[in-house]
Amino acid sequence: MHNGEAYVADAIESVLAQTHTAIECVVIDDGSTDATRDAVAAFGDAVTYVRQAHSGVSAARNRGTALAQGELVAFLDHDDTWLPDKLALQVEAMQTGRPTMVMCAIAMVDASGARLGTKRLRTRSDLVTGMILFDGTETVSCSSTGLLSRRELLAMGGFDPALAMSADWDLLLRVLLEGRLDYVDEPLVLYRVHDSNMSRSVGAMGRDMNHAFAKAFAHPKLPEVLRAKRRLAYSRLYRMLSGTYRDSGEQMQALRTLTIALRYHPRLALELIRRPPRGRRAR
Repeated sequence: MHNGEAYVADAIESVLAQTHTAIECVVIDDGSTDATRDAVAAFGDAVTYVRQAHSGVSAARNRGTALAQGELVAFLDHDDTWLPDKLALQVEAMQTGRPTMVMCAIAMVDASGARLGTKRLRTRSDLVTGMILFDGTETVSCSSTGLLSRRELLAMGGFDPALAMSADWDLLLRVLLEGRLDYVDEPLVLYRVHDSNMSRSVGAMGRDMNHAFAKAFAHPKLPEVLRAKRRLAYSRLYRMLSGTYRDSGEQMQALRTLTIALRYHPRLALELIRRPPRGRRAR
């Protein structure tokens, strides 16, 4: 968490209010310059507070994983909250099927907490194919929804410190390739949408996704049928980035990025006629 003063109390309260009571709450302050420390201190011994030099979201999550004492770990961004049964339902799923990670649907809310809609995990094919080929698959961030086996998360190397906006995308893909995923189709997380988490740096997201894509295509367990579609995958990645630039009002960058997409796969032009580029919001 970095500069989470405005919302962190709500996040902590939602953790402490869980019906699954066998929990520890560790707050990693990633070099905040606001009054985050004071907001956390109000909870006393119910929370373990750790401050580190500003190192990025992945480093903060990895620090929390290293400090955790339990067999399972879950993460919560400072501007999101959990509903009371979130952990109880996911722990039940974890005990039943022994997956690497259990995710859940999310309810989108505005800065005041008013509901905006629900986002669920949906696939038109298998999830790995959907993530690589952007075929209309809808995913949810695992940063505030995921409950993971701490041992398996550590074995996979945790969150990639080189990634910020796409760290959860990268982790989800690795879980799918190296472990097993389960999903509770109930909105158990309130995901707060506000100005500071809306695709404010498409260039940074592009760099993140290029790094994550390079890792994906180098992964030994990526199916060969997808490895053979590398140019199509990169073409659709740049089509998505083009739509995000467009939605952010950066029309020239949108055009440049769409040109890169067409260079990777000229037949993308036929897809563009049927379906214009869609943007993606990033935390």
